[in-house]
Amino acid sequence: MILTIIVVILIFSALVIAHEWGHFIVARRNGVKVDEFGVGFPPKLFGKTIGGTLYSLNLLPIGGFVRLKGEDQLVKDKDSFSAKPYRAKSKIIMAGVAMNLAIAYFIILFLMIFGMPAILPSGFTSVGPIKPYKIESSALKAVSITKGSAAEKAGINIGNEIISVNGVEVKTEDQLKTSTKQNSGQSVELVVRRGTKTETIRVQLGSDSTKGYLGLAAQSEQRAYYNPFVAIIGAIITTFSLALLTVAAFGNFIAGLFTKAQVSGDVAGPVGIVSIFGSVMQFGWRYVLAFVASISLSLAVVNSLPIPALDGGRFALMTLTKMGLKITPEREALIHWLGFGFLIILVVIITISDISRL
Repeated sequence: MILTIIVVILIFSALVIAHEWGHFIVARRNGVKVDEFGVGFPPKLFGKTIGGTLYSLNLLPIGGFVRLKGEDQLVKDKDSFSAKPYRAKSKIIMAGVAMNLAIAYFIILFLMIFGMPAILPSGFTSVGPIKPYKIESSALKAVSITKGSAAEKAGINIGNEIISVNGVEVKTEDQLKTSTKQNSGQSVELVVRRGTKTETIRVQLGSDSTKGYLGLAAQSEQRAYYNPFVAIIGAIITTFSLALLTVAAFGNFIAGLFTKAQVSGDVAGPVGIVSIFGSVMQFGWRYVLAFVASISLSLAVVNSLPIPALDGGRFALMTLTKMGLKITPEREALIHWLGFGFLIILVVIITISDISRL
């Protein structure tokens, strides 16, 4: 569990740093002075100034940040953010979102060429000529195990592959359910693969269908392969589809929170992500990469929403100001602080929900 937490923190931090690097690069390209580029959050451990920018390493290893000259106050110098035209500011503000989108896109493109897991509800992207030329299926893997079940007593773990029941090969979860139902209450031979080792074990199945005869949920991994030229377009479609699902999940979360006072099962916070990642790792590097792509895409989508304190909120307020609405720097700062407080409350609510599901 500790290793899983460390890996999740590293992944999240890398994606946030990439997001901030997007702001940094585009700000520099548009002539804005970057006062500081920080890895982690203060207190500061180490810092070095190069080319007028302080590069700092900070104690809290969660993400990073950039401080732009004139970002939070009106500075008339030519190299300040506040002195730049609307177009340049827009590019700088949304550069982090673009960076996370690009990361998600290129990971998905890579997977579509070298084996894409079925991460969409529809399975795989298939639109006209944009379709896989080959689909492979792996053995049936245990994805969850009920406490006190026959599977747990037999020593079956998450990630183990179920090959056969009483000599009959099982390739789908339905076949496994049918086989265990037919032999309910009896002792059966299961052939199980643990990594590279294949074992034959005897299991006493349960007789209560409500608890499951074997007591595990299993899933076969499917991988789709796309022609590289087809994958270029297919990755755009897949990224867009996942982005829509993310927006829908966030919308359902907000709606459920205010109408039913409950958190949607489609939304996970830090604790939920760690729990999910622990299972994802059992399915190999393709699922880990798909998980990283989904997190990067979620960061892009959520950050683009018009919520104060987020990039989308900053862009929205800047656009309203451009349209003639007078918003003083002090009022804008207050709006962003209120937005930040709202986000903290959401994170706390989601975390409590995550813990309650464990």
